[in-house]
Amino acid sequence: MADNKDIFTSTVVPIMDKVRDDLQRKQADEYERHSRSWGAMMAGAAGPDGGMASLDAYNSTILYTGEWNTKTVEDYIDMVKAELKKKGIAVDAVLEKKMIDHLIHQQMPKSTVEYILRKAAEGTIFYLPQRARTSSLQDHINKEAERQYNPSLASEITGNILSWAANAASTGGFGGFIGQTILDLGVEGGSRIAPGQESEYLEKQKDIARKEVAAANKKKVTIPRWMLTQMGFERIADATDKQLGVAVQWAQSNADIYRKKVNTAVNNGSRTVKSHGDGNDMSVTDATLRAMQYEAYVKALKKEQVSRKEARKEEQAKASVITEAEETSIASPKVTQSVPEEQSSHNTEAVQSNTADTSSAPNDNILGKFGGWNNLLDAFGLSGAGDTFRYLGVTLANLPDMLLGVFTGRTKSIGLNKSTMMPLAALIGGSFIKNPLLKIPMMLYGGANLINKVGQESLAEYRQENGLTQPVRYKQYPNEELNARISNPHVEGNVLIVDIDHVPRIVTMPPTLADAYQSGAIPLNTLANHILAKTDQMQRIQITEQPSQEVARHYEQNQEREQVKGIR
Repeated sequence: MADNKDIFTSTVVPIMDKVRDDLQRKQADEYERHSRSWGAMMAGAAGPDGGMASLDAYNSTILYTGEWNTKTVEDYIDMVKAELKKKGIAVDAVLEKKMIDHLIHQQMPKSTVEYILRKAAEGTIFYLPQRARTSSLQDHINKEAERQYNPSLASEITGNILSWAANAASTGGFGGFIGQTILDLGVEGGSRIAPGQESEYLEKQKDIARKEVAAANKKKVTIPRWMLTQMGFERIADATDKQLGVAVQWAQSNADIYRKKVNTAVNNGSRTVKSHGDGNDMSVTDATLRAMQYEAYVKALKKEQVSRKEARKEEQAKASVITEAEETSIASPKVTQSVPEEQSSHNTEAVQSNTADTSSAPNDNILGKFGGWNNLLDAFGLSGAGDTFRYLGVTLANLPDMLLGVFTGRTKSIGLNKSTMMPLAALIGGSFIKNPLLKIPMMLYGGANLINKVGQESLAEYRQENGLTQPVRYKQYPNEELNARISNPHVEGNVLIVDIDHVPRIVTMPPTLADAYQSGAIPLNTLANHILAKTDQMQRIQITEQPSQEVARHYEQNQEREQVKGIR
């Protein structure tokens, strides 16, 4: 908004002054040509008063028939808009209001004497022809200037008395006091019924504002990112239940405020409102769009709340069902086609082994391997520096408490221990080294190391106090083609239900693996293929170990027989 003010002061106001000066010059030239015309000379020679009345009447015709003398303030505004368009400046509702406010400021009386004289002149019978030519916008400017000036009661009474005296002097006191009072009332009534009333301008503005609001309501809006960050989260799904409740209340309140501002502005015949917060002018179109953004935000937040409630109900309802299905499947799996007894028992063992050892499926590499950067950062004591500088505000806000905790023993990350000796030595050594090539790296290393340690400790306390968890970065697995031996895979909570070789299996996934699937790191097909591979691996291990187990069992049985024989 500061840029708009600078543009108005540096560009718009000079153009307004230039257009006004050009218009006044053209009006004066046109009036001068008209007053020197042949018709003016003939009118000046007629009449018993030496042609004064007829000449004045003739000269007044230019005010109704001239090209430039018939221009109104609306025409002046249009001329200014045309000049601004040449400069590449588009005039919206806010800029147009600034232009009208500028004219109102120029129209305001500069002193009490000026107001009294203007009030007295406007109340005389000689002002009626000029009042008849006043446009609705000009009448609005005149009345708004008087309202902003806010004259005293004594000034208004003085102006009315002077206008009464002027009318009495011009009519010779015709009709006495009563006649002059009736004359003043007639002048006031003529001013009120003359064309170009302020109410006409306000009605036009109301119609334009209603159309702008209706057009804005038909547009589609998106939720701006700053609304999310204003509430302390990047995505709606990352917000806690408490944050969702606070965000709904905040967004709904702001939406109601903007809707109320727009309705009030439209009813008052204004196309601009004051923005909530900074108080700058904004168009009713922008205010309507802002209200719609808040309303869309509220809708998205409430949808998330409803989704979470339904998910909790479904989890509670299915918890017992899933447990019962898991026990039934492990005890006696249902076979969709005839399976030999040996294969059925073998599959049952595979289900049990899958249920117990799924953690070694994709989960063993779930966090991904990212080259050697993590190891390098750990070596320099900068592990988790991304979170520290991402939430630098939390780190700096807790820095005084952490520094004080060094002396009280509350801060555990900084002290005379192995992890802080090197950064402290780097800071102390760097302060005595004059070579900048050594001084700057050592100071940066020491400071960044200590700030990171303090930041990690303060973030841990902050997350613990607010019930937040540190985000986990998972490796992204590609979506694989589903193995032909697998059919109907689907996940319910932390349970994978899948048919392997036409045998239903229920596999309980560890929390890390389930969270990786929910976050989209592992596609369903890839997860099912890894489960199948792990099942086959366990089967091969069992087949390989079975002969050795048989040999060991026979050996133990033979040893027992020999011992029994020896005893006998």
